[in-house]
Amino acid sequence: MLRWRRGMVAGAVVVSLSCGCSGMPGGTEGDLSRAAADAASATASAQLGLSLVAAHRTTGNHADVVLDDALEAVLTSYSAAATAETSSEDEAAHRDVLLGYLEDAASALGRARGHVAGVPGSPDAPALDGELARLTDSLSAFGEGAR
Repeated sequence: MLRWRRGMVAGAVVVSLSCGCSGMPGGTEGDLSRAAADAASATASAQLGLSLVAAHRTTGNHADVVLDDALEAVLTSYSAAATAETSSEDEAAHRDVLLGYLEDAASALGRARGHVAGVPGSPDAPALDGELARLTDSLSAFGEGAR
């Protein structure tokens, strides 16, 4: 019985430590970090979808769905960041930086969709891959607190 209780307590501690701390700040800065992290995940998924279609490992239709979902996630992050209430000039400046990254991400995803659809004049896959990688890195860093 004592062993069982110790096991339950240890399990509860592990669960609370792993689930309770996201490492992100609260308030507006936390909201901005979460929006950036969500957008970074979306741009990383888009980059993977684009690379898979370029390598002929998935269909254009599948890549288009991935890109649409990524764009929706970025636009949701943009909406969250744009409506976040700031209480200082620093927070407002951080929000503006994030909005710039999100605008760039939405534009890159639009160009990636054009590439997958075969729109003439669309950037090639390596250029889009590099742009999405840069945006993913920037958004991830922002989400982790780099300002």
